[in-house]
Amino acid sequence: MKKNDSSKKKFSPAQIIPLALGLIVGIVAGTSGAATIDAMSGGNDALFFAYLGVLMAGLILAFPVQIVLHEGGHLVAGLMSGYSFVSFNILGFIWQRDAEGKLRMGRMQIAGAGGQCLMAPPEYNGGDFPFTLYNLGGALVNLITAAIFGLLAWLIPSAPLRLLLIPEALVGVMFAILNGLPLPVLHLQNDGTNLLCIRRDAHARRAFWVQMSIAAAAARGVRMKDMPEDWFAPFPDEAMDNPIVCAVAVMNTSRLIDQMNFGAAEEAICTLLSRQKGVLGLYRASMACDGAVCELIAGRPGAITAILGEQEIQQILTAMKAHPAVLRTQYALALLKDRDADKAQALLDRFDAAARKHPNPQEITGERELLQAIRSAAQKGGAAE
Repeated sequence: MKKNDSSKKKFSPAQIIPLALGLIVGIVAGTSGAATIDAMSGGNDALFFAYLGVLMAGLILAFPVQIVLHEGGHLVAGLMSGYSFVSFNILGFIWQRDAEGKLRMGRMQIAGAGGQCLMAPPEYNGGDFPFTLYNLGGALVNLITAAIFGLLAWLIPSAPLRLLLIPEALVGVMFAILNGLPLPVLHLQNDGTNLLCIRRDAHARRAFWVQMSIAAAAARGVRMKDMPEDWFAPFPDEAMDNPIVCAVAVMNTSRLIDQMNFGAAEEAICTLLSRQKGVLGLYRASMACDGAVCELIAGRPGAITAILGEQEIQQILTAMKAHPAVLRTQYALALLKDRDADKAQALLDRFDAAARKHPNPQEITGERELLQAIRSAAQKGGAAE
């Protein structure tokens, strides 16, 4: 397996751009806020610090508010385009409509994303289906609400309300830029980049439609192994540099794992991990978890298992430490590689706690089958150092 060197970069635009925009927002909010506070407090120190506290509270509240508005923008834009609701994830709390049409709440962390709105797409029609408004809906709502908040801050005379509204306007503009423009971000692509990738060719349009359809089927309780075969049909190699296309191949490795076809899954994972383009950080982390389990069950932890120690992968796994797939992989490492039964049991207890909150019961069923395969491997001698 050819090593992907992307994880060696210490700094990248994906790290610098959000930090730079955040710094700009902080400077603007601080400068304008300080001048406003000074004028409003009239030299009263107690009032000055009280207003400063309101401004800081406004900055803290602005981020979750704009995340909700952003995902709400995707929801409204999707409904306007003929999509139907699947799930709404905000800061790890997910609301999802199940196979019976009931809205259920669970927990699901997404590394690199504060929220996510997934919707079932309309019919494919050979690639002739709407996707532009859905992808840009979040950034548009951030921009529109930023203008509204800014206008209200200018019109409303109340000092505390103005100090709450100014940060909302600034953070809204920041979110619109970070999500609407095709800028690099950590681990995942933003909406602007996704749209460029989807518009690039017909393969990307089919891949986007398939991803949304897979998410909708999972919400209805369908396991990956039972989803239509043609959804996972391979794409031409030249199209695989497009991350939207590559994501379907990554999902196919999850499908092979769900089928307990560990040999084919490991081979596919090795091929994808050797690619220099198309495989985003979150994809690498997901495949590293699955591939490591394949190697450990086979009794030969190797190159894929070693990837779990990379800094970028560690950051993603830490952000998703309560995800059942991550806990399952750590369980396999403890039981088959470290030979630490106590640690394995503690991880199994954490898995059970996470499973109770997971929104997709069928995924937990598949994960428990993997746990049983890991235990069976341990009873037969399992993996070695």
